[in-house]
Amino acid sequence: MEKELKRGFDTNEFRTRTDKIQKELKSNNLDALLITSEHNFRYFTGFDSHFWQSPTRPWFLIIPVDGDPIAVIPSIGESSLKKTWIKNINVWQSPNPKDEGVTLLANTINNLSNKFGSIGCEIGKESVLRMPNNDFVVLQSKTSQFSFVDGSTIIWNLRMIKSEAEIEKIKFICNITSDAYNHLPKIANIGETQITICNKLKIDLLSRGVDQIPFMGCASGQAGYEQIVFNASNKILIDNDLLFIDTGATFDGYFCDFDRNYGFGRVDDKVKKAYDILSQTVSKGIEIAKPGKKCSDIFFEMNKILEESGSVSSGVGRMGHGFGLQLTEPPSNMLGDNTTLKKDMTITIEPVFEFESGKMIVQEEDLLITEDGNEILTSRAPQEIPIIK
Repeated sequence: MEKELKRGFDTNEFRTRTDKIQKELKSNNLDALLITSEHNFRYFTGFDSHFWQSPTRPWFLIIPVDGDPIAVIPSIGESSLKKTWIKNINVWQSPNPKDEGVTLLANTINNLSNKFGSIGCEIGKESVLRMPNNDFVVLQSKTSQFSFVDGSTIIWNLRMIKSEAEIEKIKFICNITSDAYNHLPKIANIGETQITICNKLKIDLLSRGVDQIPFMGCASGQAGYEQIVFNASNKILIDNDLLFIDTGATFDGYFCDFDRNYGFGRVDDKVKKAYDILSQTVSKGIEIAKPGKKCSDIFFEMNKILEESGSVSSGVGRMGHGFGLQLTEPPSNMLGDNTTLKKDMTITIEPVFEFESGKMIVQEEDLLITEDGNEILTSRAPQEIPIIK
């Protein structure tokens, strides 16, 4: 079992994040940033709670261009939030369907300094405004001196670059999950169901120090599989099946995201060939992934290998993405995403090879972009597909 890391972050970590976002607010002529979503709220406050699973109560955080953040939250969360570095906390009694914090939030916003007349919020790329749309309309009417504009870009520009403390947690979860994947052939058996095998993997992951496993995709089929997004089923693994498991496990909120393949009884020759091509493709993606390269460069070079090898389609649209507090984050390794890779980004390399119609194979690794290249955070997939009997 891995030695467990320190949980949470020092106050200086949150102050640094806040200072950086406030510089972006000034540069973009924004008076404040309105945060409503779970992961951004946690990123700027350190507040972690399963209460986000309930859509009844919204939670708000205002980061002004100058000064400390201001939380506007249901009173039930006040004592917990006081344990974080946040000191300015306004509360209302919730649930209150007639006014779920909107008036209190509006009053708080109206008390801000109005230099630019604009408030950034989570209405852009890969973002969500976690409040009822009708409430947002009311909020706008109550704060008419401000316009609400997209603030997602400046949030992602900050979150894409991980701090040393974040990287430490990501490395930890990648190591744990790599070990569990490598151990799976010793505890899985032919004749078991997908659910049984995935549950064995989950139990092993938890025993090694994983906090949660919010995502575990699973697929299997004779000499390949046709999809990669379903949950595990009661399908029994039989001779010549290829099993795919994609795991998004967390430690202290931070994800790993990578997959592994397993053969049952034997592996068909055409699958061995496809797996070898895929491994070469992953190696090419790793070779390209370094500071100064664009995400579209990674896609182009990997896709070139797959097309030359007879890929039936590239319908998945991208071949990797960022990850951190969320399973998938910007950027995306795809045509059209010209994000330039920078030191301390964490990304996946994830080509999909459909070597026959309805038969695909996937391989994914997690990387940290370093000063002059990258560090592979996962134990590379074996050169040959492990066999389970």
